[in-house]
Amino acid sequence: MTLPGLTSDTTAHRRKRLGPTSIRGRLLAGLAIITPVVITALIVSWLFNAALWIGKPLVAWTMEGLRVAFRLDQVHNLGPAENIVAISLTALVLYMLGWLGSNVVGRRLINVAEWLVGRIPFVDTVYNAAKRTLQALSGPPGGDSEKRQVVVLVEFPYPPLRVLGFMTNRVRDAASGRVFATVFIPTSPNPTSGYMEFVPIENIQATDLSMDQALTCILSGGASAPLEMRLSPLREQAQHPATSD
Repeated sequence: MTLPGLTSDTTAHRRKRLGPTSIRGRLLAGLAIITPVVITALIVSWLFNAALWIGKPLVAWTMEGLRVAFRLDQVHNLGPAENIVAISLTALVLYMLGWLGSNVVGRRLINVAEWLVGRIPFVDTVYNAAKRTLQALSGPPGGDSEKRQVVVLVEFPYPPLRVLGFMTNRVRDAASGRVFATVFIPTSPNPTSGYMEFVPIENIQATDLSMDQALTCILSGGASAPLEMRLSPLREQAQHPATSD
């Protein structure tokens, strides 16, 4: 036996559980589903094209080297396999560069190359800025954890509001000895732009978030923010400000 009103209430409850029924609601739901897919596809496509841009000249040079070494009139085109070979060569080159940077001889060769780049006007400015940015985000290769990037919480744009930021350096006021931190505050959901702030070290709170967690939170507009995070002051780090090269 069906009680009066039970069918309609159950149907309404099921519709509510299944999701939005209005046109606007379904459009927004579809947008929420497709947006991460599109962003992922764009990033993967960019990485793929970048690998091809690096790898295709390597393939051409390799094929020409084989032609000269074996005294061949011509070397057959690799066809569809060229892209696979190009990406493989790119990965091999990156691996070899990482290997060189992890030993003494390779590190010296890289230092010589960086010294040569540093003698070129304008190029040295761009290179040093890019290098320091990457070091700030990932920490120096082989460095200890204290020198690595710290995800922090700072007051912005005014108290009591707080935002996530990345502490990239520490500087000391020569007159007063007061320590400030340079903090990059990315915008959401596009973290490639943002603000660079000089913040008194005592006004900064370090978090226990990893870079991946912080970036995921920013990219999602806070939707993927962790349920808990641990905050701690930076007083112990204020005694050892970083010095620029």
